Amino acid sequence: MKTGVLRRFTDGRMIFMLILMAQFQLWDGVITQFFVGSGLARESNILMASMVYSGTFIAVKLLGLMLLVPALWVIYKKFPELALTATSSVTVFYCAVITWNFLTLFSSAL
Repeated sequence: MKTGVLRRFTDGRMIFMLILMAQFQLWDGVITQFFVGSGLARESNILMASMVYSGTFIAVKLLGLMLLVPALWVIYKKFPELALTATSSVTVFYCAVITWNFLTLFSSAL
């Protein structure tokens, strides 16, 4: 088990990744709600589309984050490398989703 400065560095990196992941997921929710809700885009996922139109989409996103972030922190305490890899992967995935959303929106506007 890591101790001292190295452990604090790793803890800080995990906290940073959790915050970044949560921000990307929230931005994905806000962007999706805005674009789909205003008719600029459509949601391809049938389950998510019904939530966007019913107004529960952001609440479901927040609930998911409230469950995911603590779960990843608990996993991190036992398996730090696994949790960092999982958190980093989810972060990259949502960064790609946000990028895809904007590229799709702007390319269809041209």
